[in-house]
Amino acid sequence: MTAAGLAATIPAHGAVGAGTVSPQRGAPRPGGERGRTVLVVSRGIELAVALRERVDRAYLTVQDARPLEAVTAVRAVRPWPWMVVADMPAIAEDLAETLAEHPQLVFWCGAGPARLPAHARVFATFSELAAAVQAAVGGEVAGIRLAPGGGLTMPDGAHAGNAALEALVASHPHPVTAPMSDFRGALSAITAHRLPLCLTRAGDGSVSLTAVPGR
Repeated sequence: MTAAGLAATIPAHGAVGAGTVSPQRGAPRPGGERGRTVLVVSRGIELAVALRERVDRAYLTVQDARPLEAVTAVRAVRPWPWMVVADMPAIAEDLAETLAEHPQLVFWCGAGPARLPAHARVFATFSELAAAVQAAVGGEVAGIRLAPGGGLTMPDGAHAGNAALEALVASHPHPVTAPMSDFRGALSAITAHRLPLCLTRAGDGSVSLTAVPGR
């Protein structure tokens, strides 16, 4: 797939502060940069507190929400959370549908319930989950890597803010499942920076970054 004919809309991740998400959050940080949000959904605060201790806060802002407020919390982050982490033994139908609406990473601690998005990753222990979050933050594809605060550092040193491309880089080589319309900005950024990459859509609807043969 190419970005020919697509507008180069490159939105940035929404920023939110620590604590429970409220609909007013999502404003830019000082200097205009927007944050990269990990939303932790759990019955208590322990999972969020433990994860906050394990991640680099220059790259991630960890939020927490209770299961009954999870849908509101997810939708309060603009354009969507970079990642949702949870540990419940079951997932409500409305939350499952909300997590599948956009290319947001989904990491689950413990037995993964039914109805999770196809790209959700399940980890048996918290240590495994925390290590995977750290690996996602440090992900790099063809010289693209996550920038501190939000957005991406491109191979030419330029900064690009695109939530879908952040998800693809962080999840690589694992695919992400979301409507193809959410990846238009990612296609535009890849083309604008002349990267040797393309988006590959599998039969199940999942999308991944792949190298362009011969480049």
